Amino acid sequence: MTKTDPTLVQIAAKFSKFDVEPGRGGYVIIDRRTASPMARLRPIPDTDRFELFYWSNIKGRWTTFGNLGRMKLTLDGAHEIVENDPMFSISRRP
Repeated sequence: MTKTDPTLVQIAAKFSKFDVEPGRGGYVIIDRRTASPMARLRPIPDTDRFELFYWSNIKGRWTTFGNLGRMKLTLDGAHEIVENDPMFSISRRP
């Protein structure tokens, strides 16, 4: 029997327009239409907060979102950014 990941369930419920896959200590938010990774969330231990990442083509890796470095976001805050910031909508254009 497979053990349920409560954090995965919580993220999948909030990001219901996307697929969510666990991996390497975080969770990748994937566009269902294109199967492209949109964002990555990494839980911050001992809190209810997450660090949000975007894929940087320049660096060739996931990079922290925000001008001030590591942001400690609630799941609602991360969802708001992914849904509304143009950085996360580029690959979602038809």
